[in-house]
Amino acid sequence: MPDINSIPEVLYQPNQPYHYHYDNLPLRNILTRIGLVNIQVDTNTDLIRGAAGTAGSIDARLNVALDDAGNLNASAIDAASHNIGYHADGIGADLVEYVRMTLEERDKLSLIESEANKIFIEVEDSYPTIGITTTLDTGTVKFEGSSTILLDFVAPNIIKFYSALPPDVSHRHYYGVTPANQNVMTPDYTNFITTSINTPYQEDTLRVYINGVRIYANAVPVPNTDATSFLATYVASEDYTTGDFALNRALTINDIVRIDFDELFF
Repeated sequence: MPDINSIPEVLYQPNQPYHYHYDNLPLRNILTRIGLVNIQVDTNTDLIRGAAGTAGSIDARLNVALDDAGNLNASAIDAASHNIGYHADGIGADLVEYVRMTLEERDKLSLIESEANKIFIEVEDSYPTIGITTTLDTGTVKFEGSSTILLDFVAPNIIKFYSALPPDVSHRHYYGVTPANQNVMTPDYTNFITTSINTPYQEDTLRVYINGVRIYANAVPVPNTDATSFLATYVASEDYTTGDFALNRALTINDIVRIDFDELFF
């Protein structure tokens, strides 16, 4: 606003033919109102000048942020003020829930193939030079126990493995048993059974002794009961599932036969 104090006041003077005290009252009120308006205009002017900032004018400053239609210019948005770090997690306008992710998390996520559902497991057995690589198409690893390995869940994410004695190796040892003849009424001293009830034995555990000498698959000279001569004999065949075994030749009633074997438990 111009400096109105430099403009002479339009008032009646004492030397003029007026009663200047009374006649000047309306003019003085007008001058007072003009002064008040001038003060407010100066105040508003200072605010407008301050709002222009360094752009020189308010319109120049607004043109930086707004287009001609009054819409916000996208190029005027400060990217630093819109960093994702300033945003809160939550559901967006599309009703999809979003969460922020760090660069490390995003890099790790980029390593996962789309719709990945496979896992590669490398199992190294007792020999360090041998490795077995297995690909699972379902993405699910299933641990299954066996007769020698038991599994136990001790925590939601901990599985313990326990070794166990499989039932198929449980057996009982028999030593110095006198076998029975297969035909009790008319024994031929050639065909025998382990016991009177044909006890089955574990394969390769039968040991036959004649007069104190163990018989093998090959011919073994066996002395007779008075040790005056030798009898060459061997185990001709055996059937561990039924408890039978047979010699290649008959013994005498005086020969002593003993057997050792291991009985299986099923």
